[in-house]
Amino acid sequence: MSFFLAFFLLSVQFATPAAPDLNSLIDGVSRTFAHMRDFSADFVQLEQNSLNQKQQGMGHLYLMRPRMARYEYTKPEEQLFVSNGKTVFFYVPADKQVRKGAVRDTFDDRIPLMFLVGRSDLRDEFTSFELLSLKPEIEGTMVIRMHPRRKTDLAELFMEVEPQSYLVRRLVISHDDGSRSDLRFSNIRVNSGLKSSLFDFKIPDGVRVLEGVGQ
Repeated sequence: MSFFLAFFLLSVQFATPAAPDLNSLIDGVSRTFAHMRDFSADFVQLEQNSLNQKQQGMGHLYLMRPRMARYEYTKPEEQLFVSNGKTVFFYVPADKQVRKGAVRDTFDDRIPLMFLVGRSDLRDEFTSFELLSLKPEIEGTMVIRMHPRRKTDLAELFMEVEPQSYLVRRLVISHDDGSRSDLRFSNIRVNSGLKSSLFDFKIPDGVRVLEGVGQ
């Protein structure tokens, strides 16, 4: 075997796999989430309201089908956002206050990722997909823009997806009023055997209960 032929075969063997096209990426994400029983990760949440005021939070996130979520915030202060699949609670210990609402009536940017777990197809929830050539914030990911199929105040969503694992590393949600939420995930674990009791929430004694979350 000549040197040049050997070099060519070695180059082919170690060539970088081709990046998936848009349809392959959507199908891969859909398949990954459809087989996902639970999901946990560290997160950073960047919020920007319609007046361009910004706030950053961070903590740890747990998701479990169907529609269960637990966001444990450590910054900017201790907060807890919990869904048991039917009811959502948002608890701020420093305020001695809990907000409570039905999942179906709650409009909150922490909800969309929660709904993806256990769903079979992104195309059931979103439409008008576009693969963007923008440089991603998370290195090595690919950027998809999409629009919600149901009419809400959400204008569009961006996902940064790992093309090898099809895991969502970043989710950006933009609203009609110009506000947006940017969620970034790291140290992701999938199907680790989370217990449903993790998503139970007992309202502490002596706190005020208000109706409505993220409305």
